[in-house]
Amino acid sequence: MSVYGTGAGVRLRDIPTFLMTALLSGWMAGCGSSGETPRPSPEPSVATKEGLYAKGQQYWHEQQVDSAAVLFARSASMDSAYLPPVRDLAQLHYELAYREPEKSKQRLDRLRAARAQYARLERRGVTESELYDRLCELSMLLNDDRGFLTYAKKNAELYPFDRQQYNLARAYFDAGDFQGVIKSAKVSVEKFADSPYISSFYRILGRAYMKVDRDQTAERILTAGLKATDTRIAGLRKGDAAGYKSTDQYRRLHDDKVQMLLMLKQLHTTYKAQDKLQEVDRQLKLEGYDR
Repeated sequence: MSVYGTGAGVRLRDIPTFLMTALLSGWMAGCGSSGETPRPSPEPSVATKEGLYAKGQQYWHEQQVDSAAVLFARSASMDSAYLPPVRDLAQLHYELAYREPEKSKQRLDRLRAARAQYARLERRGVTESELYDRLCELSMLLNDDRGFLTYAKKNAELYPFDRQQYNLARAYFDAGDFQGVIKSAKVSVEKFADSPYISSFYRILGRAYMKVDRDQTAERILTAGLKATDTRIAGLRKGDAAGYKSTDQYRRLHDDKVQMLLMLKQLHTTYKAQDKLQEVDRQLKLEGYDR
């Protein structure tokens, strides 16, 4: 039997008696032969930023949300680089907003508080796409078109993908910058031809052209948009003939198609293009729209 686990193969009987006694005494003491229970390591003090944050999480779990918010705020105030309580405080206000009656002052106050904390994260260097998505969403809910545009621009600059580019075009539209919509959406129509958002790009581009009284261009864009949308729907049908209509992608395409048809109906009515108007009405009926 080796005591030290070395290759020397030292055996118990080879160890001098006085050394054996010392070793056994130390080993017995280390095993707690006195019967004392080892003391647990002390938990972090509640007065520390970590302790306040942990206590706040406990309160949140217990649905003591006001107490949780107070502790998260205290924890965050102790160290500007300590972000966990800021994230949780933002999420707490966001979740509580949806427990309040729609359009109530309480909901608006919670939405503002949530956006303030998410904006605080952004100022402290957090640049995740999900953060900008949430800031865009909250700005829309608060009817802050400029705020929506600010965060949509940042999101699209850092993450130049189809969803972010569509949100940017929509933000331009909501802010009344129709030239911004046209510039953004024209690029996206070419760049994201195979995107699930292709119908949305055509729809918002057509609307923007109508807003600046370029009706002929709008008609051309909307007609092209219908063709691109039908192509996407045909692809979904080919991939899943039985269940494609239950997908979110199909619902987006279908809703965009109906809206583009309605815009074309408005144009054809204005310019008294009866043949085109009848064709639009026929397509609307095929889409289940008969109002």
